Amino acid sequence: MQSSRLAAVVILLVLAQIVTNCSKPAGNSNSPNPTGANSSNASTQAGPNDNIDELMLLVRLPFEPEEVAWKEKPEQKKLTAVIRFSPDNAAKMAAEMAKSGQASPETLSVETWYPAELIAQSDVTGESTVKGRSYPAEPFLNPPYTKGKITRVENTDYFILQISS
Repeated sequence: MQSSRLAAVVILLVLAQIVTNCSKPAGNSNSPNPTGANSSNASTQAGPNDNIDELMLLVRLPFEPEEVAWKEKPEQKKLTAVIRFSPDNAAKMAAEMAKSGQASPETLSVETWYPAELIAQSDVTGESTVKGRSYPAEPFLNPPYTKGKITRVENTDYFILQISS
């Protein structure tokens, strides 16, 4: 008798939990938000966004990336993305970037949310920076972003995109 009451209480608690979870409004935090109105503020405070599809709504990438980490700062109208391509696509991307103008040497500060490989590479220099070659980013931009640069990090398949409006 005692165990059947206990079982009934447990079943009622489980059912209550299920009903509570099912009654919450549906909200898929992984769904793209092209305007960036709601998810952008969260992304500036939390970790980076790693949604490739959402990034590709904001910028034109001619090749599918392997990995992305990016943050949008809507109050400053800026976006920074760290993009890793496969070795083949990284070479193609470098060739595509060269079409947009002359490269310039660049030294970029590495932020704490960057991928571990870039953080480790920056630790080698002791200055929390990485070196690369930068090109104008205009061929890759979608509104509202209108200017910026894209830098291929030396000795990697990583590219750092820094754009603004």
